Amino acid sequence: MRTTQGERTVLYHAVSSYQLLEAILHRLRCHPGERAALVLPDFITEKYPQYGKLRERGFFQEVSLFPYLRLPHQSRDQVYRDALRLCRETLPRPLSRYEKIYVAGAHFYFSLALLQEGIPFTMLEDAAGMLARGRELYENLAQRYPLHGEIAWEAGLFTGENPLIREVICLKEAQGGTVPSKCRDFSVEIALERLDPKTRKAVAGLFVPWPLWSRAEGILLTQHLAQLGRGTWEGQRQVYRQLAQGPLRGVRLLVKPHPDDRMDYREIFPRCRVLRRPFPAELLPYVLKKGPRVVYTWDSTSCQNLKRHYTIVTLGRDRCGT
Repeated sequence: MRTTQGERTVLYHAVSSYQLLEAILHRLRCHPGERAALVLPDFITEKYPQYGKLRERGFFQEVSLFPYLRLPHQSRDQVYRDALRLCRETLPRPLSRYEKIYVAGAHFYFSLALLQEGIPFTMLEDAAGMLARGRELYENLAQRYPLHGEIAWEAGLFTGENPLIREVICLKEAQGGTVPSKCRDFSVEIALERLDPKTRKAVAGLFVPWPLWSRAEGILLTQHLAQLGRGTWEGQRQVYRQLAQGPLRGVRLLVKPHPDDRMDYREIFPRCRVLRRPFPAELLPYVLKKGPRVVYTWDSTSCQNLKRHYTIVTLGRDRCGT
């Protein structure tokens, strides 16, 4: 990953755990010898205080924190104005000086700076299969942040329809139908497989510094339904209680919560072990050195990028969801 200081720089933006992994893998695969910069939200420091290692270990030469927590949701004009101002304050150079810009979490306010500057960019889908479910993503956001949801929907930032979005990187097979012609296929699962072992270990080590072991019979991937605005905390708890009393009754589980899910699953599954350290579930084949080869999910997109390594059992749905 050697770079030349004078080279123009490619820029990535990511918000979630999955998007961070997606950005790392895309950078390694498509821009391995180029200088690369990364923009993360300031609130990611709670989840990944070790984010500085992305720069220390050479995955990105620049890592900046966009101050989302300082951007109030007061009015449309104010949001646009502050997004551009904060972008200029955050980045070490003007947006026009980046050779190419990739934006995961395109519905976040960083994209509004690009729109105001008239700069084309490539969108990376939020999670596997979510490009085709942009309306659902919008509705989840609008329940909690109506102004944010409205601005992003009108700008075509959930579905990649904005004319400044020249390409969309997505997992095509997870979309459940045809995709726009500007979509480019990208599989996180295959990208991880194709890394040389040393680099793959370094990527996994950014999130999980030591191997995991388990004698469980299955892995349960959870989803933060309440935080998504798709129900209450009690409703989410009831979903998993039903699973504990039904298809997962008596199954010794390794529970991998969604990185934003703070529910205590030990009270629901008394025999389970909970992996509390946040990391993308797509890394399970490489950090879980000994453990079950069956993944149970009611509502997790991660299963879309685990099919080559695990038997996926979908509970309560006719397909893998959100």
